[in-house]
Amino acid sequence: MKNKTLYVLVLLALGVNSVVAFAHHSSTSTFSADETISVDGVVTEFRFRNPHVLVYLDVTNADGSVTNWMSEGPSATSWKRSGWAPDSLKPGDILRVAGNSTLDGSPMVWIDTMGLLDGSGGNVVAELKPGEDPAVALSGAEVADAEPVESAEITFLSPTLSTGEPNFTGTTMNIRALSARGGPDGDDADMPYNAVGLAALEAWDLENDPQVFCDPPGLVRQGGYTPYGQIITQYPDHVVIEYEEYGSRRAIFFGDEIPKSGVRSHLGDSVARYENGSLIIETVNLLANASGHRGRPLSDKIRVTEVLTRIDDPEYGTLLKTETTVVDPEFLTEPWTISRTKLYSEDYEFIENDCVPPLRERPANVWQE
Repeated sequence: MKNKTLYVLVLLALGVNSVVAFAHHSSTSTFSADETISVDGVVTEFRFRNPHVLVYLDVTNADGSVTNWMSEGPSATSWKRSGWAPDSLKPGDILRVAGNSTLDGSPMVWIDTMGLLDGSGGNVVAELKPGEDPAVALSGAEVADAEPVESAEITFLSPTLSTGEPNFTGTTMNIRALSARGGPDGDDADMPYNAVGLAALEAWDLENDPQVFCDPPGLVRQGGYTPYGQIITQYPDHVVIEYEEYGSRRAIFFGDEIPKSGVRSHLGDSVARYENGSLIIETVNLLANASGHRGRPLSDKIRVTEVLTRIDDPEYGTLLKTETTVVDPEFLTEPWTISRTKLYSEDYEFIENDCVPPLRERPANVWQE
């Protein structure tokens, strides 16, 4: 271990807040990028969870009736990096929330800014934002630009386990300097679709993506795409991978044979092996799903290979690079690869996942096996 000031890295990590606002599945598919609204209400619940923070408000209508609104913001992981905590907002607080309205007019708003109001509900006591420490706003102090953050501890893993295998055990976190949020599934992604795949892409309904309704995200979204934290634990006969963003967990046993055809599932059937210092995982029997937040569809014929490699960087510490290669003979003309690089950290703690679907009916055509 060694200590080093990483304020640039931390600030870059904090900067994710403003970038991801319309990057996640339920924001792009639920909220309008053009229409904005502002609502005042009394906080009834502050859900500091992943994949998104939720603030529930009782809003009094013009006729005196009360509607409970859902205000949604970026992940609790990103709020936490900015200084937010589960008790930063409390039931009874009077709040003004401004941001993007829903596509269908349901009582929800994507959080851009929040104003904590006084007891009369008329004056703003503090301007609050997901990307800024609420304690600073409540103190009345101005938010400083690019202030150095306390030095963070860099983690270097032992190269091997006591049994001699390469060591991947530990918790990793994403920082924007190493792996951008949009990544290979951003707006400019060029997936090698064939004619069938292009037709599936054209038919994909982002507004009614099954994941919006809290369905499991599938292996490619969960394992390959997610920029959130993950925990790897190695055992003599298997490896366990836990994911922060959607709370999934995989137990993958070592072996030389690819699993036979069988019942398909969101995480499929996998086999792992060590090869040239890397951990290689091959997966089959996957349900049709999507590659990432933009919903780019993949068929149920896919085969996925994940190659996990350690990198010891003198500036950052031990890094974990994951290359997820998708072979889809039905939708793609050639293999397609997602690459993520994350930082090992002993201090990173998962935030509980508790997905809440939007306040609208689930369309009859939105289903998954």
